Amino acid sequence: MILIADLGATNARFCITEDKRTYKHQLKYSINEFDSLDELCFEYLNELDIGPVERAIIGVAAPVQGDQVSFVNTDLKFSIKALKKNIFPKGLLVVNDLELQGHALFNLKAKDLIYIAGTALKDGTKILVAPGTGLGLSGIIGKSVIATEAGHINIANSATKSQIKDIVDEFAIKKGRQPNYEDFLSGKGIKFFHECLSGISDNFLSSEEILSRRDDQYCYETIKLISFLLSSYLRYMALVWGAAGGVLISGSIVSSLLKEEDFGEFRREFVNSETMQGFLSEVPLAVVNVKEIGFLGGIELSKKLN
Repeated sequence: MILIADLGATNARFCITEDKRTYKHQLKYSINEFDSLDELCFEYLNELDIGPVERAIIGVAAPVQGDQVSFVNTDLKFSIKALKKNIFPKGLLVVNDLELQGHALFNLKAKDLIYIAGTALKDGTKILVAPGTGLGLSGIIGKSVIATEAGHINIANSATKSQIKDIVDEFAIKKGRQPNYEDFLSGKGIKFFHECLSGISDNFLSSEEILSRRDDQYCYETIKLISFLLSSYLRYMALVWGAAGGVLISGSIVSSLLKEEDFGEFRREFVNSETMQGFLSEVPLAVVNVKEIGFLGGIELSKKLN
């Protein structure tokens, strides 16, 4: 048996695979309720009570560089060597969460994708972008998945709409630094946009509630501006990566942010380039309609464990 864990900044999702083709025993925990990753893993394994599970694939919302791993949007830290020694002595693979999810692309079926542009993925480089608590991006080149921290690129003030420029300035005043894309294309970014547009500083609405209230003026304006910013970000990343094979979007906020009636405007902004419109017009653009994309990626990676 192999444990698969997809650990974001908010939620920790676990499952077990026995055959490296399917998964079961899915459970979800709030990551901030635990003081250590050891405690979190033991909680899951003890709750299952299915005997020893000594191998694991773990995706983390953090860069993985060496033994020590520190999450970006929560205080959790751990040692890969210690985790392997204490819990998973027969095999442990720790990767960035978007690298984990990127491996799912090798297992996706046609029904798992909702196309904004195009009707099928193509050969060539692809990228997966996931706005949620943070903003992740991985590149898929052949059978390799490359983790990045591309969400932390600063937003160029001169390249955005006037309303977004005002919000960039407001962020810089309040936070004392320039915003990056993760600051805005995330749950906290949605709340910040709504706060700036509505003038309500103590915003009681969650990001999910904001995205669901399209009949409210400020919620709708937030949706439109976040959609514009996401589409332009995808355009930049498609050009940087040369993502002729496709641009895929997943993450907890996408299904609420983008409805079918938004696809036309979203696609037009994605291809909005004076010099590269021809290239961008040929790039497939799709939403990944899979709830547990990390588990599918873990299934693919589990084949690398003996």
